[in-house]
Amino acid sequence: MLEEFKNQRLSPLLIMGKYNFSLRFYIGVIFIATSLIVGKITSVLFFLHFNDPTSRYISLVGYILSWPLLFWGIWWVGKEYGDAVRRYVSYQFYHQSFKAGTRKAVEKTKQFHSNVGKKIGTFKQQVKDRKESKKAQKGVTK
Repeated sequence: MLEEFKNQRLSPLLIMGKYNFSLRFYIGVIFIATSLIVGKITSVLFFLHFNDPTSRYISLVGYILSWPLLFWGIWWVGKEYGDAVRRYVSYQFYHQSFKAGTRKAVEKTKQFHSNVGKKIGTFKQQVKDRKESKKAQKGVTK
C-alpha cells in the first residue's frame, strides 16, 4: 500500500500511515482557530455593547483585524494539505484502498491455492507410488 502512495502527489505527507505536517501548517491552523474565536467574541461584544460607542468600535476593529488572520492561516495551511484531508475523507480513497486490499487478498489466495494444489498432487503421487511398491513387493514375495 505504501508503494501506491509513492506514486501519488501526497507521498511526502504520508509516512508509515500518518500524516506529518509542517510547523507552518500547525501555525496556520492556530491562526484560523484564533481568527474564528476572536471574530465570534467581538461580534457578540458588538451586539451586547451596542449602545456604548467605544466598546462597539473596539469590537468592530477586532472583528475586522480577525479577517486577515483567517486568510493568513488559510494561506499557510494551503491547498496541498486540503487535498490530503479531502482525499483522506473521500469515498474514492476508501474505495481504492478496499479494491487494492481485496485484489491483494485474491492474489494471495490464488497463490496459496496453487501451492496447496501442488503439495496435494505430490502427496497423491507419493501415496500412489507406495501402493504400487507394496503391490510389487507382494508380487515378488509370492
